[in-house]
Amino acid sequence: MKRNARQACLRTYLPDGLDEVAVDVLIAEVAVQVAGMAEPTSALLDGSAIERRRRRMERRALAEVVRCLPAVLPAAQPIEKRAS
Repeated sequence: MKRNARQACLRTYLPDGLDEVAVDVLIAEVAVQVAGMAEPTSALLDGSAIERRRRRMERRALAEVVRCLPAVLPAAQPIEKRAS
């Protein structure tokens, strides 16, 4: 008898409060939303969108590199005149 009561308790215990009917309703709602989504574009299918994204990321990374140039160039050494 205890075993049957425990099994009945396990069947009715729902930690998130959702029973089977509620889960089925949620699944149906998501299915409707997914059905209304747009199809992927050809750029996504052939990989060109991924390539453009990669190039954009590389350009941004290169733009962050700062060139360091000296503010003052070293002056040329004066040529000493030799006494001939």
